[in-house]
Amino acid sequence: MLETTSTSVRHPRISIPTSDPDDPNYIVPSNEWTGVVGLGTQGEIDCTGVLYLTGRHVITAAHCFNTPDDTANLNPNPDLYTVFFDVPEGRVSVGVSRIFIHPEWTADLASNNDIAVIELASSAPESAERYDVYTGNDEIGQVIQRVGYGDKGTGNGGEVEDNNPIKRAGQNRYDAFGEEFDDPESNAISIPGTQLAYDFDNGLAENDAFGVEFGINDLGLGVDEVGSSRGDSGGPSFIDGKIAGIVSYGLSPITPGVDVTEENDTSFGEFFADTRVSAYLPFIGGSIAESNSGPNLITGTANDDTLAGNGGNDTIEGRGGNDILLGGRDDDVLNGEAGNDAMAGNLGADGLEGNEGDDTLLGGQDDDTLVGGLGNDVLVGDFGQDVLTGSEGEDTFTLRKATAVEDPTLVDIITDFVIGTDRIALTQELTESNLSLEPFNLNGPGVMVRVAGAVEFLGFVRDVAVDDLQGSFVADELGLS
Repeated sequence: MLETTSTSVRHPRISIPTSDPDDPNYIVPSNEWTGVVGLGTQGEIDCTGVLYLTGRHVITAAHCFNTPDDTANLNPNPDLYTVFFDVPEGRVSVGVSRIFIHPEWTADLASNNDIAVIELASSAPESAERYDVYTGNDEIGQVIQRVGYGDKGTGNGGEVEDNNPIKRAGQNRYDAFGEEFDDPESNAISIPGTQLAYDFDNGLAENDAFGVEFGINDLGLGVDEVGSSRGDSGGPSFIDGKIAGIVSYGLSPITPGVDVTEENDTSFGEFFADTRVSAYLPFIGGSIAESNSGPNLITGTANDDTLAGNGGNDTIEGRGGNDILLGGRDDDVLNGEAGNDAMAGNLGADGLEGNEGDDTLLGGQDDDTLVGGLGNDVLVGDFGQDVLTGSEGEDTFTLRKATAVEDPTLVDIITDFVIGTDRIALTQELTESNLSLEPFNLNGPGVMVRVAGAVEFLGFVRDVAVDDLQGSFVADELGLS
């Protein structure tokens, strides 16, 4: 049984297992977990959050934005909030543009739907790590990495007053789903499969909350085990470096002696629950899509980033690392910069430039301009009339049979084919023997590439002769149609 006598019981409370709440072994260095952020109002840190792959969105808890009387606030004022990044160069403050609260968050007794997404007013610092979400369904029994700005404390003594929240880290293990805590008498009923629960163990069976209350025995992880304290709310629990849970609430068992302090203060013998991120992927994705519906400047880092636009005329810059850049619905500009990047324009008249590295460029649905830049690049115009320029390096231009046109003036144009160096890739098992290569003039002389015996024009190669292209065709390696 659980103590559920008041709404205050289900508030969240990192508490550590040693006797020193300032033990440096649990304090996070400035170059680690740099995408775990503090957030709050009036320049203070009240909650924790975690930076998503986009570099402009932070996942956190909905209850972090509740009103002073602790009721749900579905429309918090973003101007009141600041997000704090502690990175090697120091603390960086970033404003908030929008806050997306789960529409079914009601601050009910079970803390259902306790999740929110913050859109930053500008991209996160380049040195801040970006994290993907955990999409598996095997969280129970797995060790989690907890990171947050919660009040300091110890397992034996509970929380200690802390006016200077700093980032701490430790581990725990998911023991069960949150429905173990359901209490029909008080109408505290969680949505099945949406919460991940764990306890704070000290290695003693009498303080193993899940063991005593539910017969789920686990004596913990020793000195690595931590509990979630007040201020950790909204912070991440990682599995394999991916966001699996968001800190939501804590509970004290009703069985006497299990909780070593007999108070809900993040001491040994208490329960905690995270919002299960994999259960809320549609909400997270929908919030990000809505925030990206207008024109945006989206920048990556020196790491491997996944950056996505959506609606609006977006500019997306990968910068360093091997990045994935996705344009969206309108006229976008994608620049991979350094690294081996993959980019796709999608809808709209897009401009894609790989720049440095061996890049893969896919134009999308409309009339696009693709420039490979330095390196050995693969350029695929896709639909629409696209202009493909490989620039330096050994480049491959892919002409898709599925995008062939009947009007030769509407084909993709290869502007700078280098004889003996560049290649033209064919799809659907086409080979050079299936082609008709014909002299043609399309705003300048060159060769038209057509499927032999059919009115299917694949592309135009500028400033070359038919003999120049012979032996330059290869099979597509991307699996395109």
